[in-house]
Amino acid sequence: MHHFRGITGRITFQLVAIVTITIMITAAIGYTKLYEVTETNASIRIDRAARAAVSIFTLKLPTEYEAIYDQAGDPLAVRLKGDTADSSLIFRDDYDLLLKSIGATNQGAANLFKLNMDTNAFDRFSTTFRKPDGTMPPPMSIQSGHPAYDNIINNRPHLGEVPVMGRMRLAYLTPVQFPNGQVAGALAVDVGWVDDLIAARDELRSTIIFYSILILLLVAAFGIIRMSKELLPLRSLAKFATDLAQGNTEQEVPFKSRKDEVGILAQSINHVAELQNKLAYLAYTDELTSLGNRSNYLGLLDRAIEESHTTDNGWILMHVDIDGFKQINDMHGQIFGDVILKKVSETIISVIGKNADVSRLASDEFTILIEENLSEKQTTALSHKLVDVFSKPIMINTIEIFLTISLGTTFLKYHAETADEAHRNTNLALRKAKDNGGDQFVYYASDMNDTLQGQMRLERYLQSAIADREIEIHFQPQINPMTNTLTGLEALARWNHATEGPISPTQFIPIAEASGLIVDLGTLVIDLACEQAAAWRKEGFDFKHIAVNVSPIQLWQGNFINVVKDMIEKHGILGSDICVEITEGIFVDHTEIRVTNILNALRELGVMLSLDDFGMGYSSLGYLNRLPFDQLKIDRSFVSGIDKDHRKQHVLQGVISLGKGLHLNVVVEGTETLEEVDTVRDIGCDSIQGFYYAKPTTAKQIPHIVEKIEGSALAFSPNDLRKVLKK
Repeated sequence: MHHFRGITGRITFQLVAIVTITIMITAAIGYTKLYEVTETNASIRIDRAARAAVSIFTLKLPTEYEAIYDQAGDPLAVRLKGDTADSSLIFRDDYDLLLKSIGATNQGAANLFKLNMDTNAFDRFSTTFRKPDGTMPPPMSIQSGHPAYDNIINNRPHLGEVPVMGRMRLAYLTPVQFPNGQVAGALAVDVGWVDDLIAARDELRSTIIFYSILILLLVAAFGIIRMSKELLPLRSLAKFATDLAQGNTEQEVPFKSRKDEVGILAQSINHVAELQNKLAYLAYTDELTSLGNRSNYLGLLDRAIEESHTTDNGWILMHVDIDGFKQINDMHGQIFGDVILKKVSETIISVIGKNADVSRLASDEFTILIEENLSEKQTTALSHKLVDVFSKPIMINTIEIFLTISLGTTFLKYHAETADEAHRNTNLALRKAKDNGGDQFVYYASDMNDTLQGQMRLERYLQSAIADREIEIHFQPQINPMTNTLTGLEALARWNHATEGPISPTQFIPIAEASGLIVDLGTLVIDLACEQAAAWRKEGFDFKHIAVNVSPIQLWQGNFINVVKDMIEKHGILGSDICVEITEGIFVDHTEIRVTNILNALRELGVMLSLDDFGMGYSSLGYLNRLPFDQLKIDRSFVSGIDKDHRKQHVLQGVISLGKGLHLNVVVEGTETLEEVDTVRDIGCDSIQGFYYAKPTTAKQIPHIVEKIEGSALAFSPNDLRKVLKK
């Protein structure tokens, strides 16, 4: 069947198509010409038959009939010369002889009809037709519905096919008229059966079909045989190319010596084979460390999975990740980081040995595949050794670097059926090691997958919660510590699931960011915040502004500005009623121009801008000077225990001075004790947000809480405020 596929099939099909079209055109021309000739001959014959019949009829009966012709000489009618219809239009022996003479002359049949005035049909009274035994055939009439009836009844000749005994005959019917010109009957002559007249045409059609099929079969057979022979070298080269791609051949490329197109193709494949040998190393090798790369790892992992379940080989898979490598890279630069990666790869090989396959997947991620049948005790000892070897500092260009690694391990025979499952499970173990603080190794356990399934389940719940607007927002006041007056509120997402109960933002926010749901979640929070702002404005509660945290993922959505604009217009509030809080993550992987453009677009809406968690990310002082921020929020890490830590006090003093110098409103978040509030107030911050004043609570409670805080400013010092808030 392969002959009918590919080039052989296509070219054979094209040859057959071309020959078919040629045969059809030639046959059509010949068939059309023969048809025209047949039609012409039939027309000539019937015309001559009609003329001969009328002439013979009137010449033999000159006293009774005369012929009426048109200008072309075609008979229009046979007219009675006298009032002899009753004696002339009846059966007579001389009519029988006369019609036989006419039929013999025309090589057909002849009939005489008389118009029946009662039935308005033409009844035959004389004919050349006979039964097989020689007797007269049964009577017949030309009635309404007969092909010739309309012409004859209207005193017109008829030329065409007429039915006779279930077949068709080509006939000419001439009206027989009374002396006054009215129709009295008809003289009918024919030249035989129609299908007999076109026998040659039908024979030609059958001959054309037979020889066309024969020619097409010969052409197809020739095409298949010839093309198969010509394409045989191509099939050999294709097989060689397939083997080459799979790395299953060490033979020379065939047909290189040929001087035709096949030889050119063979030489090209030879060049590819030579290039493949050069690229094979690069294709499966990490350029920086000379270890195997991701492609190499995936191929080895497939083999390891298969052998783990079909042989006695007990493969072990380890994932290695350098703890805090990003900070090292950011601090010392990428070139320095590359040197560290080389050093780490050399260290791994020195510990594991050359019998293991070590690969670098990306950045600081390494994999180790060990084929040896190591017991769990031996694997534990090896893992300890690998983790401990990095406890010693590494000297690079006179710089002493302290590294730790996290290690996840899976026994493929017991904990993985497929390569994907092996990779995922080992990565789960690695993630567990990093979540536990790093500098350790963890074996994969089935409960890790349960954790993953739980996260996936939570993701589905979250998607439904966002769609059904089950997410709520609570608010936390920002207070001026000098006057105990409200300066603003921060909106915080809260989720109380119907069956799971309250779910912490520390659980669902990371899931939302990882799954992409953070965009829909953020849009919902903005909508709810704007809705509450409109409600408070209507109630007369001066909330100053509502701050909304915006994830960098949502911020860089192409429609983010329109989302904010639409929400403001939807609820009929001012842009200044909303403050967009942005973390320093906005600066990662984006130019200052792009950051400036998005912030300016928000400012054009009247929205306030706050830089959240200042000091924890990647922003520079230059950014603060050039970007249009209104507010600076200082992370809790600068505030926790500040009343006992003079260094933190000096740092906070510098940050607040910096903010005030840039005309930014400085908000300190995370204050929980009276001592922290007193210290931060004395340093001079503009606003404080923390549990000391109020925990996040519902919109309904906020006016009451703010009223108590602001009311206490007139009668109490900060030292007494806590007592008031507890009432």
